[in-house]
Amino acid sequence: MNRRLRLLPLLAALALPPIQAASAQDVAPQSAPARNEQNQGAPKPADRAGGFDAQRSETRHQLPLPSGPLAYTAVAEFLPLRDGPREEAAARVFTVSYTLDGGTPDGTSRGRRPVAFVFNGGPGASSAYLHLGALGPKVVGFNDDGSLIRPPAPLLDNPDSWLAFTDLVFVDPVGTGYSRGILRDGGRDGGRDGGKDGGARRDEDPGKRFWSVDADSRAMAEIVRLWLTRNGRWESPKFLVGESYGGFRIAKMANRLIDDTGIAVNGLIMVSPVVDFATIRGGGGLLVPALRLPSYAASAAANGLASGTPEQAAVAAERYAFTGYLTGLAGLDYRRPGAARDFFAEVARTTGLPEELVTRFRGEIPTDVFARELLRGRGQVASVYDGTFTAADPDPSAARLSFDPFLKGTVPTYTTAFAAYAHEWLGVRTEVPFDLLSDRVNRGWEWPRSGQPSAVDDLQAALTLQPALRVLIAHGRTDLITPYMASRWVASRLELPDGQADRVAVTVYEGGHMMYTRAPERAKLAADARALIEAALR
Repeated sequence: MNRRLRLLPLLAALALPPIQAASAQDVAPQSAPARNEQNQGAPKPADRAGGFDAQRSETRHQLPLPSGPLAYTAVAEFLPLRDGPREEAAARVFTVSYTLDGGTPDGTSRGRRPVAFVFNGGPGASSAYLHLGALGPKVVGFNDDGSLIRPPAPLLDNPDSWLAFTDLVFVDPVGTGYSRGILRDGGRDGGRDGGKDGGARRDEDPGKRFWSVDADSRAMAEIVRLWLTRNGRWESPKFLVGESYGGFRIAKMANRLIDDTGIAVNGLIMVSPVVDFATIRGGGGLLVPALRLPSYAASAAANGLASGTPEQAAVAAERYAFTGYLTGLAGLDYRRPGAARDFFAEVARTTGLPEELVTRFRGEIPTDVFARELLRGRGQVASVYDGTFTAADPDPSAARLSFDPFLKGTVPTYTTAFAAYAHEWLGVRTEVPFDLLSDRVNRGWEWPRSGQPSAVDDLQAALTLQPALRVLIAHGRTDLITPYMASRWVASRLELPDGQADRVAVTVYEGGHMMYTRAPERAKLAADARALIEAALR
């Protein structure tokens, strides 16, 4: 069934006023819905050095569940990232932690309860998508089919919160959410030499030093170490959770934590990840279009343009992708496209696209073209994040769209919800705008200068060095931007000892990149995550 989406404007970037520490009078009145005690903790003296302000707020809550209420403590705070020879605070990283109060149902002490560190992707995304979308004690309400609801979206108790089986720490990388780089004293006059000790240049974001693959994984690994140290949780089993680029990030982190801090994690849970960029974009040769094909077929079927259910269409396309489709692409003679008419017709039937379009692109359809053209005849466009989500075509004359209708629609949904939640439930007091998706971080990101970024070697190293490590890779069937077949390909090429293939599992759900906006799929994801954590602890 097609779903029309309301197109909402992207929030404009705002000037960043200084963060203000919460005071007693800022605390929400206790008459607010039974959420509980708030304790505004004063920053430790050591944290005040270098312009750092911890601004810590602690609140107590209960999550009603069919099995009984869960009493938990939420802590919203800023942790310092230190950098340079003087180890000055270079950034303030916003985190929200949820820990179960008292003993656990199985009798495990609080200090030994599993803890999961959660990241989103981008680069440039805050953790709010997983926080209020799937894992946390509250979730943003969506329509039953997972589409956007009329704003403002409600905040609901999450019956599938992962807090039932692990403590949670949501982390916003530098430049996202409320996390920001700190302009050092030497940087206030521009930093004479522009080097590390002088801080950022006047025209450069002070957080930019953390905007690269290596610097980011190193910084986030340090946040994990710092949180474990401050909370006395070294004996807890440790898990990393990451969505999209966050999946790439946690694979890098798993290896770096071993190298830099001597921390071995027990499990990785990747949601709609990219592990090897060569499998989803240029550089992968004919492999890339073959890995996309099943998600195209599932999306076409969901929109009534291919036969069968989305699952049936995807399974058929999986078989075709590595047989007739791959050999057909390899055998094309561009000087005689007419000789491949039967091949192009089969690709058109599989993808639901017009045969003329398939012929023009010689059977290799870019993702944005597929989303743009699949429903052109109906005056609609599809989302690359979920081929089942559609919107009215805002510019029928355009060859490509400048924005994705679903992703852009989620920005005000999650931004408004998280800003309200942080203020009313977590006791956060700041005038800094919450940056859900930072275009500044994304555009300023420094990628490797050669080759496609890959975390396959890091993932392989972590699996080798930690023989008990387990990995869950979760995908939506109609996700076009990180297709599930790319992760299956990567997983099939990881070297594991005989009898240990089940240490890496790839699961597929109904829906797209954010399959958890559909309540049944969110419940399935939670069940699979619980099973991985329990298996990792056996």
